[in-house]
Amino acid sequence: MKSTLHGYMTLEASLIMPFVWFSVFLVIFAGFFQYDRCIAEQDGKMIVLRASELREKDEAEVIRTVIDKGELAGKKKLLFSDGIQKEFHFSKGKANIKISGKVNTILSSLIKAEEFHAFDYVSEYEAEQYDPVQLIRTCRRFVNYGKS
Repeated sequence: MKSTLHGYMTLEASLIMPFVWFSVFLVIFAGFFQYDRCIAEQDGKMIVLRASELREKDEAEVIRTVIDKGELAGKKKLLFSDGIQKEFHFSKGKANIKISGKVNTILSSLIKAEEFHAFDYVSEYEAEQYDPVQLIRTCRRFVNYGKS
């Protein structure tokens, strides 16, 4: 029986398989990155909405109440992020938050450059504090305008 294989399949597999494995791990890591980014953004949205619903006028009290009750406060929901930085500002009836974070990867530990920001995320949200009385008055104006 004569062997007709000359070893070219082994060579091709050894050249192609690193690319296949890199692609698979890149897709898996992209999912983890998106998960962490989405969780951080949802926390930011909830903080801003809760701050816009509070009736206190003291900025320090609003910040303390909202940040302490944030979705990520004291909970380990993030997969690869060490933590996120929250810059919260509340002034003149507007709540503003800027959330930034970085996902830790093997690649970021191998590359020691400080300018490597491929796995960073930043989002900013703003909400205006609404006045329930003014909202009711505005709704009544629309109803009265519709009747006439």
